[in-house]
Amino acid sequence: DFDGNDDELDRAARSQLAEWFPSHAEAILDPSKWVLKATYRISNAQPAQFGVPYPASVNKGRDAATFRGFKLPDGMVLAGDHMTTASLNGALGSGIIAGDAACK
Repeated sequence: DFDGNDDELDRAARSQLAEWFPSHAEAILDPSKWVLKATYRISNAQPAQFGVPYPASVNKGRDAATFRGFKLPDGMVLAGDHMTTASLNGALGSGIIAGDAACK
């Protein structure tokens, strides 16, 4: 958790970016080349999805053939960020899970 620790957040972000863009890693990791201009903390930017009756999962999402504990009719699957995490990544991952389920 990076609450209030901008330096630690900056280092973690640079480290992740360096992994994603290895040909630019040296520049990314050098604060004199990639200068942090500001950090904005947006409360509730992504809703928490844990501690509810049917929490989302960051580990592969929910089964696309069930909803709230009930099996869906054969051939029906669900997809959407509500099935994984409330993000574009979650929506895409959910589509993959639903596609796999539909092909079974």
